[in-house]
Amino acid sequence: MSLKDSVKDALLEQIERLEGRVNHFYLDSVGRVTIGIGHHVASEATAAELPLYIPRMFGWWLRKATVEEKQAEYQFVQLNGPESLHRYKASYYKQFTRLIMLDEDIEKLLLNHINSFHDELCRLYNRKNGFYRDFDELPDEVQMALFDMIFNLGMTNLRSAWPKFNGAMKIEDWKTAAEESRRRQVSSARNHYVRDLLLVAYQKEAGFEADRSKVS
Repeated sequence: MSLKDSVKDALLEQIERLEGRVNHFYLDSVGRVTIGIGHHVASEATAAELPLYIPRMFGWWLRKATVEEKQAEYQFVQLNGPESLHRYKASYYKQFTRLIMLDEDIEKLLLNHINSFHDELCRLYNRKNGFYRDFDELPDEVQMALFDMIFNLGMTNLRSAWPKFNGAMKIEDWKTAAEESRRRQVSSARNHYVRDLLLVAYQKEAGFEADRSKVS
């Protein structure tokens, strides 16, 4: 199954709100080179593959950056970050950069991330792995919470380092999953966002069960 349009549209809006949109290289709160809407750039080789441009001093047209220019700027940002990363916003790094990414390419990267994460979530959360339902059958709020978890943690970490969270997910105990979803490396607002999504799913299903018990 493909990701529902309603979930995809909500994700596009929410991920940008949480991550921000930055058209140049910067270091995130744990020191990873990042660009666009939370796109981590793993290496100089990865940086070389990105569609980056150099604005001309006069006029509005752009020149494509060379591989060497991309790699040099990646390395410069990586090596010249401040010691206290959490004290600096992404805009701090603008003074050290000249390469930019266009909005259309930023949006393509985010869509690629969403599609890739959807595939990974479908491979992890499914009946074959002991869950009650496949990922695409889960409530919208649960799907969105899982997207935020995997966007921040990655597939391997989410699968192996969160046994209590995934144990609750397996039995669809959304309330416990909400309690076990807190991540140390993200902001309180982002943790609250995921927790509240899971609590909404819990409250909706609790209300459904209550209504069904009245009928029976």
